[in-house]
Amino acid sequence: MDTLQDKGALENLPFCEDGTIDINEMMRRRLEMMINQIMDWQADEICGEGNRRNGYRERRLLTVLGEITMRIPKLREGTYFPDELIRPYSRVDRAMVGIVKEVYVRGLSTRKIEKAADALKFGSLSPSRISRMTADLDEEVAALNTCRFEGMNFPYLWLDATYLNCRDEGHVQSKGVVTAIACGADGSRQFVGFDVVDTESAVSWKAFLRNLRKRGIKGIKCVVSDGHTGLVQAIAEVFQGAAWQRCIVHLERNVAGWFSKKEDKAIATAAMKAVFAERDPQLVRAAYRQATERIAQLKGHAGELLDDAEADALAYLDFPYEHHIRLRTNNVQERANEEIKRRTKVVGVFPSVDSMMRLVGAVLTDVNEEWLDAKFMDASSLKDVVKSETSLKPIPNDIIEKARVCVTTAIEEKLGRAA
Repeated sequence: MDTLQDKGALENLPFCEDGTIDINEMMRRRLEMMINQIMDWQADEICGEGNRRNGYRERRLLTVLGEITMRIPKLREGTYFPDELIRPYSRVDRAMVGIVKEVYVRGLSTRKIEKAADALKFGSLSPSRISRMTADLDEEVAALNTCRFEGMNFPYLWLDATYLNCRDEGHVQSKGVVTAIACGADGSRQFVGFDVVDTESAVSWKAFLRNLRKRGIKGIKCVVSDGHTGLVQAIAEVFQGAAWQRCIVHLERNVAGWFSKKEDKAIATAAMKAVFAERDPQLVRAAYRQATERIAQLKGHAGELLDDAEADALAYLDFPYEHHIRLRTNNVQERANEEIKRRTKVVGVFPSVDSMMRLVGAVLTDVNEEWLDAKFMDASSLKDVVKSETSLKPIPNDIIEKARVCVTTAIEEKLGRAA
């Protein structure tokens, strides 16, 4: 071996206690060096002309030779992530290993868990390695809820809850797992917190939001969410002065839920779709009122719901035009919830709250890395975001008439297609 002829290299070789060369450690170091070199080559190839490297971010990876430290290159523009390299024992895999272990210890083995154990080759992992894997992961997941954001501003915040089943206090319960996504003044987005919250309790929501404030989430101009009981009150108290945007997708579902007749539901849905298909703020407001009147004729309670929700459903119109599409829905959270559901489907029922939070945290941490360096909004449009008062401007008669035509046409087209 060439390296043995080099005295300097010989001195740096890993040795066992008996004086022999530690072949496993030597191979681990070579693997680490090789993977980092490959990532450097790939990043250089992506850069080409007009882009530059921008340092590294470290990530630990467990391999059959042991744990290695990957130095993943960062780019000035765009992002690089070695998906083809980071497959064995990802964060989610490590979380699953912890779940498998806990399920077996508690004697709760199920077919789903057994399949997961086989896929992860659980039987080939020693108890000490499993403990190290889960301990390292717990540190990474905990960092998501302890990271501080001093000196940063986050104009926008999205909140949502998804529900997972786990064993708690001796029986299976449905738990509301809430997540918070913030958009920074630099245009980036990231998960800034998650927890188990009683979604019907304002006190529980306030505790979650106050923790975000305590860790430096400030400068909030608008919070986007569904109308969870207690959440709106919590937002008003913790982020005083911030607008609340009620997700229009959830609002549409709430309105549709009032109708049992297929045709009436189609009319209501078409009317609301017509409203939010428009982009001009005055036309949207006028169309909203036209849709409310038409829906109220079909079902009074649905009309009342829309009338009461007008200010909150149209709050996005008071912010910069280029932000409207992002602000009016909670789609960014919906996609995250779908990823959580996809990854947790194999479990079915978690053996404990801790195991559930470990897996959810692993998913969110992975998503944060995917979002790293990828801009969610144009940073220049986020400078000095100020809420306007467009809702106070009178709507001209010609805009009102145009809105009436938009809503009526949308309903007629919907009924015509249905016929």
